Amino acid sequence: MALIVDFLLLAASGAACFYCWVLSTRIKSVTNTKDGIHSGIVALTQSAEEIQSAIASTKDAATENSAALEQLLAEADKKIPELRELMSQITEISQTAVQETETATTNLVETLSPHIKEAQEVSYQLLDALEASYTSESVRLADAGSTVEASSDAAAVADPELSDEQIDVSIVVDDEMAAKGEAA
Repeated sequence: MALIVDFLLLAASGAACFYCWVLSTRIKSVTNTKDGIHSGIVALTQSAEEIQSAIASTKDAATENSAALEQLLAEADKKIPELRELMSQITEISQTAVQETETATTNLVETLSPHIKEAQEVSYQLLDALEASYTSESVRLADAGSTVEASSDAAAVADPELSDEQIDVSIVVDDEMAAKGEAA
C-alpha cells in the first residue's frame, strides 16, 4: 500500500508540475498580450489624437469656408435687385430700339417711295428718249451711208445691225436741252 500511496503522490506531483507548466505558458502569453495590447492601445490612442486634430482642422476650415460662403451669398442677395433693374432696363432699351427702328424704317419707306416712283418715271422717260435718239441717229446714219466715230463730244455710237440689248449708247446734253431739262 505504501507503494500505491507513493505512486499516487508521484502522479499528483507530476500533475502539479504539468499544471504549473500550463499556468506558466498562460502567464507568458498574457504578458505578451499585455505588451501587444499595450502597444495596440498606444497606437489607437495616437490614431485617435491624429483623427481629432484632423477633425479640428477640418472643422476650422469648414467654419472659415462657411463664413466666406455666407458673405458671398449676402453680396449676391444684395446684387439681385441691381441685376433685375439692369435686366428691366435692357429689356426697355431693346424694345425702344426695336420700335425706333421700325418707325425709322416706316418713315424712310414713306419718304423714299415718292422719290423712287419719280426716279422710275424719269428712267422710263430717259429710256424712251434714248430709244428715240438711237432711232433718229440710226436713220440719219443709214441715209448718209457712213459710220460715226466716237469722240469726246459724240452723241451716240451704234451699229445698226446690233440688237437693242447689244447697243452701247452715250448721251451728250446740249445747251438748249439742258436748259429745258431734257436729254438728247
